[in-house]
Amino acid sequence: MKQRTGKQTLHNTSAFVVALFIAVILVVLPAGAQENSSGASVYKSKCVTCHGQDGGGTAMGKTLQVADLRSPAVQSKSDAELIQFVSDGKNNMPGFKGDLTDDEIHAVVTFVRTLAAKGDSQKK
Repeated sequence: MKQRTGKQTLHNTSAFVVALFIAVILVVLPAGAQENSSGASVYKSKCVTCHGQDGGGTAMGKTLQVADLRSPAVQSKSDAELIQFVSDGKNNMPGFKGDLTDDEIHAVVTFVRTLAAKGDSQKK
């Protein structure tokens, strides 16, 4: 029987760690993509009427003084604050706690985070 050297053991351990890392990435990335897709769907069905496709607000939304979801004022809020706004409502925005599940609310907040970059690119 051939004995393993320290280099062989290190190589095998490194290969295992890399394989484990790749497996974790393959599991986590689709879950994040699925949540973002779900968030986009919820946003489209519940939010776009007032906040618009890009989060900047529609004509109707602007008359209601909706927040620009791309703005630093919104994007600097914590996830917990945004979840509370979506759940309970704020100012002219109704709460969606009864209409959306907790998972849908989390997904739409995750989607709203993607609007910041789009807002930055539109200002240039």
